[in-house]
Amino acid sequence: MPKIELGYWPIRGLGAPARMLCEYAGADYADVNYADAGSWFAGKKPELASGNALINLPYVECDGQVVTHSSVVLEFLGQVTGVDAFASEDHRWANAQALAEIYDLRNALMGVVYPFSGKTTTKEAFEKNCDDHMNATVGKFYAKFETLLKQRGMEFLIRDAPSSADFHLFEMLDQHEIIANRRGMKSPLETFPELKRYHANFKALPQLEKYFASAAYALPMNSIGGGAWIY
Repeated sequence: MPKIELGYWPIRGLGAPARMLCEYAGADYADVNYADAGSWFAGKKPELASGNALINLPYVECDGQVVTHSSVVLEFLGQVTGVDAFASEDHRWANAQALAEIYDLRNALMGVVYPFSGKTTTKEAFEKNCDDHMNATVGKFYAKFETLLKQRGMEFLIRDAPSSADFHLFEMLDQHEIIANRRGMKSPLETFPELKRYHANFKALPQLEKYFASAAYALPMNSIGGGAWIY
């Protein structure tokens, strides 16, 4: 397996699923964190943009190839590490669909967390929108994933071993658990027994024990410097 460079901000955000996938696969990878905008925009980005006009964070550089955009990064890592060595086209397309749906959940949360959406320009608006998100929006997405797990009847989303989509779904479930805990709310997983089982089983994977005890797992979920509201 070739050496992998994973570039992102020093937050969990979109980087955590890729970090977990690399850890799970036992990949030889460098987790490069850009501490501030200057170190990225005036540093590595121009160099990478000379070969990939779409470059953004996160990115993966591997064996002379540079890949960007979070879902594509996960699919790429799934391929080069063998995590996504699917037995059928059904598995491949089920994984791709799951990645897209998980990203929709992530975008819904980001619309609450960051002011750039125009919905959360004040702390008061954030408090209301966060409660609305946790009490209504989350359940709509969780119901889909709960049904998907029941339909497929597997340990994880696609099969009995994690695929690239599982790393992003776990991160989203975990972030929402943290939000609920910090806000004194009931865990949204309590209403969805399959997702609750899934979250617990994923966190118990022996390949990720080191990650869950690491500084990477303790990073902030979002960028305060980028304007994120605190839960």
